Amino acid sequence: MTVKRLAAANAAFFFLFWLLVLLAGADHPPPPGFLLLVLLDLACALVVFWRVPTYVNWYLGGHRNKVPRVLLEGALAGFAVGAVPVIVTSAVERTVGGELSITPSAVDVAIWFAVLGVVGLLNALTLYAINVFIARRYLPAA
Repeated sequence: MTVKRLAAANAAFFFLFWLLVLLAGADHPPPPGFLLLVLLDLACALVVFWRVPTYVNWYLGGHRNKVPRVLLEGALAGFAVGAVPVIVTSAVERTVGGELSITPSAVDVAIWFAVLGVVGLLNALTLYAINVFIARRYLPAA
């Protein structure tokens, strides 16, 4: 198994897993805005494809401070994902005029970013752990 194939498998599984989670939480049928979430999921899967080789190389090369960096990257990715709906909602309010039917408070927004930061952190840690497990067994040491 090559690192590139491993990254592609990770990205595909990530995309499908989160697509199922999103579909489980969506109205049926999903509203038109659901397409934005699918595109966001696809963008995240592309980031997974890009970062998995780095994580594997960090492990195989004995990189220092790899786990704290993985955690930081995951939290930052979660914050970035959380920013998209906040920005889109703000843009819709300005474009359409007036306010949307539900306007989150500052506390709501803080909770939103905290939750997505933790989810991003856990995603990154899970990806790192799975790929270290695979690298130990199937990839040659650097």
